[in-house]
Amino acid sequence: MAETEKETHGIVVAQDGSPAALAAAGIAIQIAQSQALSIHGLYVVDETLALDTYADYRQELASDREPASRAQLLAWFKKQGNAALQLLEARCQAAGVPVTAELMAGGVPEMILRESEQAKLLAIGRRGHGHEGDPGHLGGSFRTIAHQMHLPLIIGGGEERTVRRLLLAYDGSKRTQPALSWASRLQRTLPAEAAVVAVQENGHQSTAGWLAEAQAQLAGCQCLSRQGQPASEIVAAAEETQADLIIMGRYRHTALLEWLRGSTVDRVLSATELPVLMA
Repeated sequence: MAETEKETHGIVVAQDGSPAALAAAGIAIQIAQSQALSIHGLYVVDETLALDTYADYRQELASDREPASRAQLLAWFKKQGNAALQLLEARCQAAGVPVTAELMAGGVPEMILRESEQAKLLAIGRRGHGHEGDPGHLGGSFRTIAHQMHLPLIIGGGEERTVRRLLLAYDGSKRTQPALSWASRLQRTLPAEAAVVAVQENGHQSTAGWLAEAQAQLAGCQCLSRQGQPASEIVAAAEETQADLIIMGRYRHTALLEWLRGSTVDRVLSATELPVLMA
């Protein structure tokens, strides 16, 4: 597969062939198709797994084979990467979406962050091959990227969805304004039905103003006012509205503080396999 320069202002799709990454790619293709964006597929061979003698590569390759050398193991990773990228290219071509692809080696978070600098969106799975059977698990590379990335993230879960219904989690804060903008854009361009949920957590806030703000940008949206723990209410609202994509704001704090306190984003991602657009 020839390596090509990634186009700016498109969507970078980090791909490893895992179900979560494929789910993220599916959403990315739908968005790219609706907004005339290109896709740049990226597979990063994790040098730690491929070159460290003591690293356990078996889960990532779904194989118990013993390589004759590190060079052979590296070749196995490249073969897996090329297969994942070829699948992405085929899906993009079928959807009429311009696509390029690139395979590289290095530290996974570092390479993905670097290669996404000029993009509009990054699509990534929330876990890799090693935790396919653990729906509550969020991968270490995903966490690192999510906390350092300033772009909107399309986060894939356990299943691929055709996006017909959106759910926006909105609380009127500055960090959820980009989420509202993306919900409005996708409602128009996909097109998709939209619902918005506003969660009153402490009993002293009113959700009426938040819902009015959302209604002004989301034509004919369904409005849900809830009280309780935000993540639980967002997941429940997604089930109630039969949403195909949850749209919400970014992390509030540093990765350390989020790890110590827990975050609404992490709780939502751990409680539902629906894809999430974190804007």
